[in-house]
Amino acid sequence: MRQGRTVDVLLLIVGLGFALLGQLYFASRREYVWDGVFFWCVAVSSFGLLLWRMSRPGRGRSGGRFLSWVHRWPLRTLSAVGGATCALAAGWLAHHPLQRAILMARQRSPMADFSGLLWLWLVGVFGFLLAFVPPREALRRCWATRMAAFRFPLGKAGGGWVERAALVALLVVALAARAVDLEHIPANLGGDEGTQGLAALELVPSPSKGHFNMEGSEAAHFNLEGSEAAHFNLEGSEAAHSDGTGSPLGNPFSTGWFGVPTMSFLAWGLSMRLFGESVAGLRALSALIGTSTVLTTALLARELWGRRVAWLAAIALAFSHFHIHFSRLGSNQIADGLFITLTLYLLVRGLRSRRAITFALAGAVMGLGWYGYFGARLIGFVVAFYLAWRTAVEHRFLARYGRQLLVGLLAAFIVMAPLLFHYASYPENLGSRSRQVSIFTSGWLAREQEITGRSAVSLLLQQVWRSISAFHYTLDTTFWYRPSIPLLDVVSGVLFVLGLVWTAARGRWPANGLILLWFWSALIAGWVLTENPPSSMRLVIVAPALAILVGLGLNWLLALGRRLLGGEPSLWIDVAAGILVAVAAVNLYYYFAVYTPSRVYGNPTAEVATELGRRLALHDDGYTVYFHAPPYMYWDFGTLGFLARDVVGMDVPLPGEDEPPKPNLSRGARFVFLPERLDELDTIRARIPGGAETRVHSSADGRLLYVSYEVSPQ
Repeated sequence: MRQGRTVDVLLLIVGLGFALLGQLYFASRREYVWDGVFFWCVAVSSFGLLLWRMSRPGRGRSGGRFLSWVHRWPLRTLSAVGGATCALAAGWLAHHPLQRAILMARQRSPMADFSGLLWLWLVGVFGFLLAFVPPREALRRCWATRMAAFRFPLGKAGGGWVERAALVALLVVALAARAVDLEHIPANLGGDEGTQGLAALELVPSPSKGHFNMEGSEAAHFNLEGSEAAHFNLEGSEAAHSDGTGSPLGNPFSTGWFGVPTMSFLAWGLSMRLFGESVAGLRALSALIGTSTVLTTALLARELWGRRVAWLAAIALAFSHFHIHFSRLGSNQIADGLFITLTLYLLVRGLRSRRAITFALAGAVMGLGWYGYFGARLIGFVVAFYLAWRTAVEHRFLARYGRQLLVGLLAAFIVMAPLLFHYASYPENLGSRSRQVSIFTSGWLAREQEITGRSAVSLLLQQVWRSISAFHYTLDTTFWYRPSIPLLDVVSGVLFVLGLVWTAARGRWPANGLILLWFWSALIAGWVLTENPPSSMRLVIVAPALAILVGLGLNWLLALGRRLLGGEPSLWIDVAAGILVAVAAVNLYYYFAVYTPSRVYGNPTAEVATELGRRLALHDDGYTVYFHAPPYMYWDFGTLGFLARDVVGMDVPLPGEDEPPKPNLSRGARFVFLPERLDELDTIRARIPGGAETRVHSSADGRLLYVSYEVSPQ
């Protein structure tokens, strides 16, 4: 199928899809009709452009080829058109429910179940991709090529199987580093982890329990004291509250806590259904994603720089303390690295094979990234910059790849469409998070100029320095990680600089240009232009790029050593192995032996809440908890909410601020005091004598975390 025919087919698909959407919109008899008008304008424009292309001089033969292709591949055409229509319809129905007209109601039922629309979207995406799957013989050849991807010349016989076994062994070790004792490493459950866990369980309720009751409100406030999370908001997600009689699926095509797309909560919610509603179950999916990223990083590096660099990069990422940490958190940032490495790998493979299915898969993965952490949205900019650069420097680049790129773009749009419908209804959510952390829109730059008296240029240079030195000098001070060393160990830091120099010196190579675009665009967008760099959680997307640059640096160092000092290749392979063993040992020792016992992750309130939440869940005796903690911590803190979600508790305000709740001693009471409010214990002890007092101290530094005063039922 040539370029002209592909454009004609895509115009037909777009026209039919938007025409159906427009008609469905009009059929719902909504007062605001302009969305439907817009859909029909797109459809008419597509049909008009298609008619113009078919009527141009010299297009008769091309038009005949187009009709011939449709006649030859009717099932493929039906799959593409039907798939796109289903995916778009799922998104439209999720935010402009046709059920309202059917049910003769202005709003969706509070018990609405979105599982049907989710399946409709999945079937639509699969159907669209299926239309571009190559014939069976081509598929068999492609599979054989992929199976030989990691075949090194280690021996005359069986070398390929040795390498595959080595790859499996590496992935097993990487998984072990990310999955061993997830329940207690990191020891604290962060407030953001707990909040996302609650959102996941709210979206994917237990079949026996249904949705959690968030006190009848669509918004629950969490004071996370310095963490990035402060507000859980279902923001149009229409997630239902259940009375225990059912378990409907909430809207996965919406946004929730802090404007995060709810699809990521769906993924972690399903993970907890599989691995258990525990801390380990919450973190299990992250461990699997982090391990998968090791594989996709190796695939990408092999495609661009060869097998040796692929292995060096995979090993560097497998043992990176930075990547291990975020692979052990129940949070969606870890998926950024998987999305970008898989997208770029498929894109590069597509540019070499020119297969439409590869471009379609790359676009689908890129679109899926929009449902994760905000950092994954950088992938589109990296891809756009890379393709624009290739177009500028390579003759007839678009002529060779235009139709395949259009397929990829359409696939990305089809996957993203349901979320785009949400942003069309709630446009303020699209850039809400970036506005909050940007040094410009948040007002940070203006405030710092006023406070410090420094110029804007001076402050921007400070931002640049703190960002580029994060891998060697400046420490991450956020409680998302807060390590006592830079994000790269000493050895990896040196190799990273070597790799950066080597790629910059050969920046005109497409592979090197791609890694440089990836690294610098992420650094600038994620750190330089945001508050408080280096905030590690915003740049997890760059972890695979760091590993690749470390691998390139080590590869160059080996080449230099052999050229300048001589020696057999086996000698330098041993040198590389020794360096990698040292890197692995340093990173594993630091993370598990130094960082983990310090319990700094999540901030001190997370340590208090983790210890308290675990004890309350362990002694689920029906006591009511009276929490003497505000304004330092609140009962709806995410960690407590997740660990002690079945425990009844309430905040006790500071004396003199509000009327304190009257204890109900008939079911037992547990009074919990933070050290800052410990003086109130004497009052409670005098009023209700005979209780059992328990003091809980930190396992890291021995400081007092809280005091519990328990009164038996009376």
